[in-house]
Amino acid sequence: MVIIKVPLNISGFWVPHIGDTPETTGSLGASLTIDPPAVFRITRGSCPLVINGICLEGYHPVTRRLQQVGVSVEGFSPVPLGVGAAVSGSIALALAYTLLYLDGAQLTVKDVGMLAHRIEVEVGGGLGDVISQVTGGGLVVRRKPGPPGMGEAFAVPVEDVEVTLGVLARRLTTREMLSRYMGKFIDVGTRIYEEFISRPSLSNFLRLSREFSLSVGFATEEDINMLNKALGELGDSVLGYFLKKSLLVVVHRPGISHRIRQVVERFCVYTLSPFKLAKYGFTVSKCG
Repeated sequence: MVIIKVPLNISGFWVPHIGDTPETTGSLGASLTIDPPAVFRITRGSCPLVINGICLEGYHPVTRRLQQVGVSVEGFSPVPLGVGAAVSGSIALALAYTLLYLDGAQLTVKDVGMLAHRIEVEVGGGLGDVISQVTGGGLVVRRKPGPPGMGEAFAVPVEDVEVTLGVLARRLTTREMLSRYMGKFIDVGTRIYEEFISRPSLSNFLRLSREFSLSVGFATEEDINMLNKALGELGDSVLGYFLKKSLLVVVHRPGISHRIRQVVERFCVYTLSPFKLAKYGFTVSKCG
């Protein structure tokens, strides 16, 4: 059995780069890769793609090819699809690996990443998630836009922390998000990215990600004031927070997740168990 593990990825700020092809499309930015990962297995089945028990039959032309040969990619993600944690990037990597594996291709991370990035762009997913998920490392910086092999990303060493996620009531697809905020992403993202890249660190990432949240419209001044007051009650145990798409992301010291949850639940529909930073990237193992 083939098992595919992909760390989830949450970008704090980014600068979209739209090219003529998926390979020339991507983003600059910085993100957190988190653990536990999305986990997939290649099996037999009538539905070519299942994620958290939901069949996504027409997800991409690759799924139609898998269906023709009776192959299914079944996955579980600790975060739901579509809220901003790169579950679609995880799916893209699982589909790309499966297709190349079935074709008998010489499997390299670069080839899997290139195809996964193309799938992700074609379904309207994230522009920089795949290369971040392949790189891993906890705090990942995208220095050159594009897929693995064309883009460039590196990890910044950081301390061991935990991440608590709150899912907001609002829903916004990546395609809608890019359409609505593209101008701000470029203007604000460029300024913030340039400030960050001169001194990349977790503290600067969190500070600038919150600024990005406010400046592009993911959060209002009222949101920030309320969160500052509520999270401020926990003192320096909270290292920082930001809002991205449908997520409230709180980074904190280990061992206080129950207290963080109590605060996050005031603002969100539900919270997700604390994550650690994933120090690894996309991995494949075979058993049985």
